[in-house]
Amino acid sequence: MNDLFHFGSAAKALDADDRYGSDGEMKKTQYIMQVLGFPGHPDTLKLLLTAAEKGIEVETAVIDMSTNQQDSEDYRAISPLGVVPALKEADYICVGENGTSVFVEGRGLGRFLAPRNAAVLADQNYWMDIGRTEVQPHIETLVHELVVGEMADPSYTADAAKVDAARAALATPFDALDAKINSEYIVGEFCYVDIHWTAYCHLLTVIGEAEFLNSRPSVKAWFEKIKVHKSYSGQDIMAYDFMPSLEDIKAKKLADIECGEF
Repeated sequence: MNDLFHFGSAAKALDADDRYGSDGEMKKTQYIMQVLGFPGHPDTLKLLLTAAEKGIEVETAVIDMSTNQQDSEDYRAISPLGVVPALKEADYICVGENGTSVFVEGRGLGRFLAPRNAAVLADQNYWMDIGRTEVQPHIETLVHELVVGEMADPSYTADAAKVDAARAALATPFDALDAKINSEYIVGEFCYVDIHWTAYCHLLTVIGEAEFLNSRPSVKAWFEKIKVHKSYSGQDIMAYDFMPSLEDIKAKKLADIECGEF
């Protein structure tokens, strides 16, 4: 059985110098994390955004969801239910967007991404639930029908009925989000919910469905600000810069997260 995490710095001994974060406070205090994910998968993008916002250096490798590699014996040895993404730091492994993001936040720099105020936290969680239940399934359908299906089978033709149904289902939650946003961030301060919706909006943009944003002025203005938002940890990077292009998705390519100076 192959160890899918055996790449990059993880192919070296645990005490090797380049197993650690490369700059400043990170040096000799924190291992570079390994992430297995897919560039067309919203939960993978949420994890990478969280890592960049929290100043965590990450090396990535692709689990090819276009060929269902998440169901392979090698990946199931890491994630028994085939849940993507998966993360490893030294000897610790966790899977799924929620667990991996919480782990990254706990290991990262700066304030926590979850709001401290109970009402704002509840508001954030509501809009995250809306994203997970009313938005993400339909974006995954569009990504598959418009991009990923053809990656696995060049003769694949998008199912027009599925595409139309997904587009129709996304209209209401995006209308609601447009009515909700009345400040710089979705619930008034930058937090996890902005990361979640950034992943959704990015994928819609790169697959040619940017009209969901462009036709809604508040969503469009919020997204433009997010794209130039400096890392929450204070690092001199912008998390959005690590997001995959359409060409990256088709090439099955994920960017490593490299942190800059403060």
